[in-house]
Amino acid sequence: MSRFILQQSKEKENYYFVTDQDNEIVIEFQKGKFNETQKVTKLNNINPNDFMKIARIMREIGEYLYQEHQELIF
Repeated sequence: MSRFILQQSKEKENYYFVTDQDNEIVIEFQKGKFNETQKVTKLNNINPNDFMKIARIMREIGEYLYQEHQELIF
C-alpha cells in the first residue's frame, strides 16, 4: 500500500487532495498553487503543538508531490 494517495476534487475545479495514510493527514490544494492554497486537515489526534512533527510531515508530502506530480504544484 502506498503511503500517499492523490485524488482530484469532485466538487472544486482544479483542486486536489493528497492523503498521508501513515499520519492521517489530508492536504487540499489548487493545481499550480500548492504553496498558496494548501489546507491541512488532521484525521487523527496529532498534537497541534508538535510543530516539528507537523513540519516534517508537510515536508514529506511536498517532496512526494515534487517528485511524482510536479505538474500539479507549479
